[in-house]
Amino acid sequence: MKNVPLLLGTIFGTLLMIVVVAVLFSRSTPASKSGEVVVDQSQLLQGATKVKGPEAAPITVVEFSDFQCPACKASQPLVDQIIKTYPDKVKVVYRHFPLDSIHPNARLAAQAAEVALAQGKFWEFHDKLFTTQTDWEKISNKDELKAKFADYAAEFKLDKQAFMEKIEAPEAAQAVKVDSDYGSSLSIQATPTFFVNGKMTAAPQLLETVKSLADQTQSK
Repeated sequence: MKNVPLLLGTIFGTLLMIVVVAVLFSRSTPASKSGEVVVDQSQLLQGATKVKGPEAAPITVVEFSDFQCPACKASQPLVDQIIKTYPDKVKVVYRHFPLDSIHPNARLAAQAAEVALAQGKFWEFHDKLFTTQTDWEKISNKDELKAKFADYAAEFKLDKQAFMEKIEAPEAAQAVKVDSDYGSSLSIQATPTFFVNGKMTAAPQLLETVKSLADQTQSK
Protein backbone atom coordinates (compact mmCIF):
# COMPACT_ATOMS: atom_id res chain seq x y z
CA MET A 1 0.00 0.00 0.00
CA LYS A 2 2.97 2.30 0.57
CA ASN A 3 3.69 2.22 -3.17
CA VAL A 4 0.19 3.29 -4.21
CA PRO A 5 0.98 7.06 -4.30
CA LEU A 6 4.13 6.35 -6.31
CA LEU A 7 2.22 4.12 -8.73
CA LEU A 8 -0.54 6.70 -9.17
CA GLY A 9 2.05 9.42 -9.70
CA THR A 10 3.80 7.36 -12.39
CA ILE A 11 0.53 6.62 -14.20
CA PHE A 12 -0.53 10.28 -14.04
CA GLY A 13 2.88 11.43 -15.28
CA THR A 14 2.78 9.06 -18.25
CA LEU A 15 -0.76 10.10 -19.20
CA LEU A 16 0.16 13.78 -18.94
CA MET A 17 3.23 13.23 -21.14
CA ILE A 18 1.11 11.49 -23.79
CA VAL A 19 -1.45 14.34 -23.75
CA VAL A 20 1.29 16.96 -24.20
CA VAL A 21 2.79 15.06 -27.12
CA ALA A 22 -0.67 14.58 -28.65
CA VAL A 23 -1.37 18.31 -28.56
CA LEU A 24 1.98 19.28 -30.05
CA PHE A 25 1.87 16.53 -32.63
CA SER A 26 -1.62 17.49 -33.74
CA ARG A 27 -0.35 21.00 -34.46
CA SER A 28 2.60 19.83 -36.53
CA THR A 29 1.25 16.86 -38.47
CA PRO A 30 -1.50 17.12 -41.09
CA ALA A 31 -4.24 14.51 -40.95
CA SER A 32 -3.74 11.69 -43.41
CA LYS A 33 -6.58 11.03 -45.84
CA SER A 34 -5.03 7.89 -47.29
CA GLY A 35 -5.34 5.81 -44.14
CA GLU A 36 -2.58 3.47 -42.97
CA VAL A 37 0.89 4.14 -44.36
CA VAL A 38 3.34 1.23 -44.51
CA VAL A 39 6.90 1.48 -45.83
CA ASP A 40 9.28 -1.38 -46.56
CA GLN A 41 11.39 -1.78 -43.43
CA SER A 42 14.57 -2.44 -45.39
CA GLN A 43 14.10 0.89 -47.18
CA LEU A 44 13.61 2.73 -43.91
CA LEU A 45 16.86 1.29 -42.59
CA GLN A 46 18.92 1.72 -45.75
CA GLY A 47 21.87 3.97 -45.02
CA ALA A 48 20.75 4.53 -41.42
CA THR A 49 23.71 5.42 -39.20
CA LYS A 50 22.11 6.64 -35.97
CA VAL A 51 20.88 3.50 -34.24
CA LYS A 52 20.30 2.64 -30.59
CA GLY A 53 19.38 -0.84 -29.37
CA PRO A 54 20.10 -4.46 -30.30
CA GLU A 55 20.66 -5.12 -34.01
CA ALA A 56 18.30 -8.12 -33.99
CA ALA A 57 15.51 -6.38 -32.04
CA PRO A 58 12.05 -7.53 -33.20
CA ILE A 59 10.69 -3.96 -33.01
CA THR A 60 12.22 -1.07 -34.90
CA VAL A 61 11.16 2.53 -34.34
CA VAL A 62 12.33 4.93 -37.04
CA GLU A 63 11.98 8.60 -36.20
CA PHE A 64 12.25 11.47 -38.69
CA SER A 65 12.98 14.44 -36.49
CA ASP A 66 14.04 18.08 -36.29
CA PHE A 67 16.20 19.28 -33.39
CA GLN A 68 14.47 22.68 -33.34
CA CYS A 69 10.96 21.22 -33.34
CA PRO A 70 9.10 21.58 -29.98
CA ALA A 71 6.97 18.50 -30.70
CA CYS A 72 10.12 16.45 -31.35
CA LYS A 73 11.53 17.60 -28.02
CA ALA A 74 8.26 16.74 -26.28
CA SER A 75 8.24 13.23 -27.77
CA GLN A 76 11.71 12.30 -26.52
CA PRO A 77 10.56 11.19 -23.03
CA LEU A 78 8.23 8.72 -24.75
CA VAL A 79 11.05 7.37 -26.90
CA ASP A 80 13.31 7.12 -23.84
CA GLN A 81 10.59 5.32 -21.91
CA ILE A 82 10.18 2.79 -24.70
CA ILE A 83 13.92 2.10 -24.80
CA LYS A 84 14.05 1.76 -21.02
CA THR A 85 10.99 -0.49 -20.85
CA TYR A 86 11.93 -2.77 -23.75
CA PRO A 87 15.76 -2.70 -23.92
CA ASP A 88 16.01 -6.13 -25.55
CA LYS A 89 13.10 -5.75 -27.96
CA VAL A 90 13.34 -2.24 -29.41
CA LYS A 91 15.79 -0.62 -31.77
CA VAL A 92 15.48 3.13 -32.39
CA VAL A 93 16.71 4.74 -35.60
CA TYR A 94 17.02 8.52 -35.83
CA ARG A 95 16.82 10.25 -39.23
CA HIS A 96 17.13 13.97 -39.83
CA PHE A 97 14.26 15.94 -41.30
CA PRO A 98 14.97 19.64 -40.63
CA LEU A 99 12.02 21.88 -41.46
CA ASP A 100 14.09 24.73 -42.87
CA SER A 101 11.18 27.06 -43.59
CA ILE A 102 10.10 27.30 -39.95
CA HIS A 103 13.21 26.11 -38.07
CA PRO A 104 16.18 27.99 -39.56
CA ASN A 105 18.71 26.53 -37.11
CA ALA A 106 17.60 22.91 -37.42
CA ARG A 107 19.84 21.93 -40.35
CA LEU A 108 23.00 23.29 -38.75
CA ALA A 109 22.07 21.49 -35.54
CA ALA A 110 21.65 18.27 -37.51
CA GLN A 111 25.04 18.77 -39.15
CA ALA A 112 26.61 19.34 -35.73
CA ALA A 113 25.03 16.08 -34.57
CA GLU A 114 26.63 14.32 -37.55
CA VAL A 115 30.03 15.63 -36.48
CA ALA A 116 29.34 14.22 -33.01
CA LEU A 117 28.32 10.92 -34.61
CA ALA A 118 31.68 10.65 -36.37
CA GLN A 119 33.30 10.88 -32.94
CA GLY A 120 31.00 8.39 -31.24
CA LYS A 121 28.89 10.91 -29.34
CA PHE A 122 25.71 11.22 -31.39
CA TRP A 123 23.17 10.18 -28.77
CA GLU A 124 24.77 12.33 -26.08
CA PHE A 125 24.71 15.31 -28.45
CA HIS A 126 21.17 14.43 -29.54
CA ASP A 127 19.97 14.65 -25.94
CA LYS A 128 21.89 17.86 -25.34
CA LEU A 129 20.36 19.60 -28.37
CA PHE A 130 16.84 18.79 -27.22
CA THR A 131 17.35 19.70 -23.56
CA THR A 132 18.95 23.04 -24.53
CA GLN A 133 16.64 23.78 -27.47
CA THR A 134 15.39 27.07 -26.05
CA ASP A 135 19.00 28.25 -25.58
CA TRP A 136 20.04 28.01 -29.24
CA GLU A 137 16.86 28.06 -31.33
CA LYS A 138 16.70 31.87 -31.65
CA ILE A 139 20.38 32.52 -32.34
CA SER A 140 20.51 34.34 -35.68
CA ASN A 141 24.27 34.62 -36.14
CA LYS A 142 25.70 31.47 -37.74
CA ASP A 143 29.13 31.78 -36.14
CA GLU A 144 27.56 32.25 -32.73
CA LEU A 145 25.37 29.21 -33.32
CA LYS A 146 28.34 27.09 -34.37
CA ALA A 147 30.25 28.22 -31.29
CA LYS A 148 27.31 27.23 -29.10
CA PHE A 149 27.26 23.74 -30.59
CA ALA A 150 31.03 23.49 -30.19
CA ASP A 151 30.61 24.38 -26.49
CA TYR A 152 28.23 21.44 -26.16
CA ALA A 153 30.75 19.19 -27.91
CA ALA A 154 33.45 20.26 -25.46
CA GLU A 155 31.26 18.94 -22.63
CA PHE A 156 31.73 15.49 -24.16
CA LYS A 157 35.50 15.90 -24.37
CA LEU A 158 35.47 16.67 -28.11
CA ASP A 159 37.90 19.21 -29.57
CA LYS A 160 35.93 22.47 -29.69
CA GLN A 161 37.78 24.19 -32.53
CA ALA A 162 37.92 21.11 -34.76
CA PHE A 163 34.25 20.45 -34.10
CA MET A 164 33.22 23.96 -35.12
CA GLU A 165 35.24 23.71 -38.33
CA LYS A 166 33.57 20.43 -39.34
CA ILE A 167 29.96 21.49 -38.82
CA GLU A 168 29.68 22.86 -42.37
CA ALA A 169 31.93 20.25 -43.96
CA PRO A 170 30.50 18.49 -47.05
CA GLU A 171 30.36 15.17 -45.19
CA ALA A 172 28.07 16.49 -42.46
CA ALA A 173 25.86 18.39 -44.90
CA GLN A 174 25.51 15.36 -47.18
CA ALA A 175 24.61 13.03 -44.32
CA VAL A 176 21.75 15.32 -43.30
CA LYS A 177 20.65 15.70 -46.91
CA VAL A 178 20.46 11.92 -47.41
CA ASP A 179 18.02 11.57 -44.50
CA SER A 180 16.04 14.67 -45.45
CA ASP A 181 15.73 13.70 -49.12
CA TYR A 182 14.56 10.24 -48.17
CA GLY A 183 11.94 11.69 -45.84
CA SER A 184 10.73 13.91 -48.67
CA SER A 185 10.46 10.88 -50.96
CA LEU A 186 8.07 9.39 -48.39
CA SER A 187 6.01 12.61 -48.53
CA ILE A 188 6.79 13.41 -44.90
CA GLN A 189 5.76 16.97 -44.17
CA ALA A 190 5.99 17.29 -40.41
CA THR A 191 8.00 16.18 -37.43
CA PRO A 192 8.19 13.99 -35.54
CA THR A 193 7.14 11.23 -37.92
CA PHE A 194 7.47 7.70 -36.56
CA PHE A 195 7.43 4.30 -38.22
CA VAL A 196 7.10 1.18 -36.09
CA ASN A 197 8.15 -1.92 -38.02
CA GLY A 198 7.45 0.04 -41.19
CA LYS A 199 4.01 1.32 -40.22
CA MET A 200 3.58 5.07 -39.79
CA THR A 201 2.51 5.65 -36.19
CA ALA A 202 1.37 8.92 -34.62
CA ALA A 203 3.36 9.97 -31.56
CA PRO A 204 0.42 9.63 -29.13
CA GLN A 205 0.01 5.97 -30.18
CA LEU A 206 3.72 5.16 -30.14
CA LEU A 207 3.92 3.63 -26.67
CA GLU A 208 0.72 1.62 -27.12
CA THR A 209 1.87 0.28 -30.50
CA VAL A 210 5.26 -0.81 -29.20
CA LYS A 211 3.70 -2.42 -26.12
CA SER A 212 1.30 -4.40 -28.30
CA LEU A 213 4.13 -5.70 -30.50
CA ALA A 214 6.28 -6.49 -27.47
CA ASP A 215 3.44 -8.48 -25.91
CA GLN A 216 3.04 -10.41 -29.15
CA THR A 217 6.72 -11.34 -29.27
CA GLN A 218 6.59 -12.49 -25.66
CA SER A 219 3.57 -14.74 -26.27
CA LYS A 220 5.26 -16.59 -29.15
